[in-house]
Amino acid sequence: MSAPQADFRVANHGTIFVLTPKTEAAKTFIASRMPDDVQRWGRDGYVVEHRYIADILVDLHENDFSFMEGV
Repeated sequence: MSAPQADFRVANHGTIFVLTPKTEAAKTFIASRMPDDVQRWGRDGYVVEHRYIADILVDLHENDFSFMEGV
């Protein structure tokens, strides 16, 4: 039996993080939270400055989303 998939992947690239939604619910949720001019990373990733990532992760946790670290 495989482990459940996390809703988001969070990749630390030093001064930026890349937040990638992995489920449809996560994609819908984060799209409603990000500004229109957010910088994108690849097809699904969102670039987040290090000073904002903690607040975003708290918001995800408070809304019952799971996340994993990785690249």
